[in-house]
Amino acid sequence: MEKIWKIKKQKFSDPIVQLLYNRGIIEDRLSQKVIEDFLGPDFEKDFHNQELLPDFAIAINRIKKAIENKEKIGIFADYDADGIPGAALLYKTFQLFDITPEVYIPTRQMGYGFNRSGIDYLIDKKCSLIFSVDLGIKEFELAKYISKKGAELIITDHHLPDKKLPKALAVINPKIAGCKYPFKDLAGAGVVFKIIQGLAKIYPKKITEGFLKWNLELPAISTISDVVPLLGENRVIAKFGLLVLRKSKSPGIKAICEKAAINQGEINSYTIGFQIGPRINAPGRIDYATESFEILVTDDLSEARELAAHLEEQNIRRQKAMAKIFLQASREIEKRNLLKDKIIILSDPDWSKGIIGPVASQIVEKYFRPTILFRDEGNQLVGSGRSITSFNLVEALEKVKEYTKNFGGHAGAAGVRVEKNKFAKFREAISKIANQAISDQDLLVKINIDLELAKDKINIGLFKELQKFEPFGMGNPRPIFVSSDLRLVSHRYVGKESKHLQLRFVLGTKEIKGIVFSSEIDDKILHAGEKYDIVYNPGLNFWDGKWWLDLQVIDIKGNKNSHR
Repeated sequence: MEKIWKIKKQKFSDPIVQLLYNRGIIEDRLSQKVIEDFLGPDFEKDFHNQELLPDFAIAINRIKKAIENKEKIGIFADYDADGIPGAALLYKTFQLFDITPEVYIPTRQMGYGFNRSGIDYLIDKKCSLIFSVDLGIKEFELAKYISKKGAELIITDHHLPDKKLPKALAVINPKIAGCKYPFKDLAGAGVVFKIIQGLAKIYPKKITEGFLKWNLELPAISTISDVVPLLGENRVIAKFGLLVLRKSKSPGIKAICEKAAINQGEINSYTIGFQIGPRINAPGRIDYATESFEILVTDDLSEARELAAHLEEQNIRRQKAMAKIFLQASREIEKRNLLKDKIIILSDPDWSKGIIGPVASQIVEKYFRPTILFRDEGNQLVGSGRSITSFNLVEALEKVKEYTKNFGGHAGAAGVRVEKNKFAKFREAISKIANQAISDQDLLVKINIDLELAKDKINIGLFKELQKFEPFGMGNPRPIFVSSDLRLVSHRYVGKESKHLQLRFVLGTKEIKGIVFSSEIDDKILHAGEKYDIVYNPGLNFWDGKWWLDLQVIDIKGNKNSHR
């Protein structure tokens, strides 16, 4: 599939400054302080005052009371790689006061949010104070149920609330209307971290600076895994949390790295997003997520290794299940000519609810159409959807809500439940909306390019400067450059299954390597001695005592004016 190259409008000649402009860090005017603050975040100065969070003082005073009276504390956390590290951080904090909380993590089969059996479990364990982690902001009925059972509830969440809030002792969420906290995009574990920062002021001998810094790895995992913008406080959490992870003393982190063949000293945002995060998520997608929590709180390396082995097994099961569903879905799409519509909708009773969301992402990547995959559950179908940038999935679901039981999410990803007797009308209605809203141009794959870099500007010095932009993620993606007229020396396939395309180009008096991972480029267009334009992520490798340029090629074209 041919890709459209779109180069962002150039405002500045300096590539570093242009990248900062592209990410919204600076505006038309240069601000040296803003640039320095972004490229060199400060752990001591760049956190906001946690007391500005809503209900913060109420929560802190209630926690003090629970600590002083050695009350039984319950934690009800989400089953993903945001909720689980957040729960682990809260759990480890209370352990400093000789309090061991009861922790409940639901399965995906139970659905997102509170459930009565989980609340009853915590109540039966005599928990008088219950925390939610990464959920609870819309739990109106079950918040009342907790109160009726005689326990008090502190909701910690980061999802968008309704106009009304659940009846709880405290609701801590930076997105609440009227909240004076200046940064709104914390992950769930980031909200927990702010509470613990507040407790550290009251109990500095228990919650030491060392404890806060060494446990920053937990909200860092959450912040990167949950794909919140890596700007502002999230950038501080991620950047310094990654430094901790590379030196982590946690038996769980060490065991995960060991089992997954991850070089702990080189952990970066990619490692978290595509290796560590998915392993923490895997048990919750397949079965129970309890072991993902246990591996993050254990002090026993032998136990951590056993748990890491199980996480690895679950992750392999997840990968195999995803590959099977992806193959089945792809065959159905082509067999039934579903690409005639501008949205893909498929269902199967054997598909796992925990897997269909990530597979929908793969389908979108392959066919570049919004996709909703459903698990058929008898009288109902439960779906998970992903979309393209030009089609707001939640807005579309809002327009067809008469055919849905419930739905939620955001523009790019959503969940929906449909009764079986309304499914045909649902499919027809949302297909009509998609076919009207999405143009043929919208379905073309576009590569948004940060800037055009002359080939004589490709050098180690510049690429070293680019390392200051790390960690990369939402809001601060890896830079994408285009360079023209690079003469190809050779190309060959490399890797275990010969799926990756290695390219060699002339760069002045030297050669430079490029790699196309899992290449779909037609190598018939490649001829040694000819010139090409390439789109790539700039990078560096340190090998044999030297720095080497590393171009991760995204696309290549022979016509130098084809992207203009």
